[in-house]
Amino acid sequence: MLPLRPLPAALRGARGFTLIELVMVILILGILAVFVLPRIDLTRGFDEVGVHDAARATLEYARKSAIAERRNVRVTRDNSGPPLNLDRLTLTVDNVGPETAGAGTFPRQLALPVPDRRCGGPINQFCAPAGIALGGPATLDFSPLGRPSTAATYTVTGQPDILVEAETGHVR
Repeated sequence: MLPLRPLPAALRGARGFTLIELVMVILILGILAVFVLPRIDLTRGFDEVGVHDAARATLEYARKSAIAERRNVRVTRDNSGPPLNLDRLTLTVDNVGPETAGAGTFPRQLALPVPDRRCGGPINQFCAPAGIALGGPATLDFSPLGRPSTAATYTVTGQPDILVEAETGHVR
């Protein structure tokens, strides 16, 4: 066992922080917390990815619902109306088959599995939060075979495009 040696004279008086040093560090951390932390937005990238995934899922749901119900389903993109004029996707469905008289009016709401609370109540809408733009065609119809009326490209701020294939309706 090694014998213990006494501390050198220079280190005998140094035993931690003084009260003044501790108060100054806390004061500096408080100033940083008040002025710097509120300017850091840690959720922005996550919001954009979430909107991209939700918009893609909404389009896939519209296509699969058209096949399951054997009805035309319309996806409408707009940014008019409450709340706050957010970019939104609205799903509506025909009451009758595509070959029946009166087809193409889309009077009935197609409820989403989980309604979006940002939209303020409608069960058939998905809304992008403020500051995130959702672009694409004004309307896109899916036939009972799952085919879209036209090929479509939807865009979300800072994310890859969402493509709807012309013949198959596949959303990628």
